[in-house]
Amino acid sequence: MRNLFFILFISLFVNLNGQSFVQTGEFSVEKTKVSNYMLDSGSDQERTLQLNITFPKQYKNKPEVMLSVTKFDGEKGINTRYSVKLLSVHKAGFSMEIKTWGGSKIYMIGGMWMAIGE
Repeated sequence: MRNLFFILFISLFVNLNGQSFVQTGEFSVEKTKVSNYMLDSGSDQERTLQLNITFPKQYKNKPEVMLSVTKFDGEKGINTRYSVKLLSVHKAGFSMEIKTWGGSKIYMIGGMWMAIGE
C-alpha cells in the first residue's frame, strides 16, 4: 500500500509540473569502505559521518530530495540510536549526515534517495 501511495504521489507531482524528472540512487557506509569511520566506536558522544552525493544529471533548479534507510547492521543487545538527515541540496547534488550517540554501534547503514525537480 505504501508503494502505491508513493507511485501516485510521484505521478501527481510530475503531471502537475510537466517538465519535472525523478532520479534515484543508493547510499551505503561501513568501516571497510570509509576512512575515519567512527559510528561503531560505542562512545557516548555524538559521532557523525557526512556523505556528498552527485546527481547523474544536474537539475535546472534545486530539487526536492527524500531519504530512506533500508539496511542496517548494529551491535546486538545495545540500544540503537541514529539519525539520517539532509544538510544541503543544490542543483548538482546534496549532502547528508548520519549520526549516532549514546553508546550505539553501527557497523553498516544504507538506504535510498530520490530527487524530484526540473
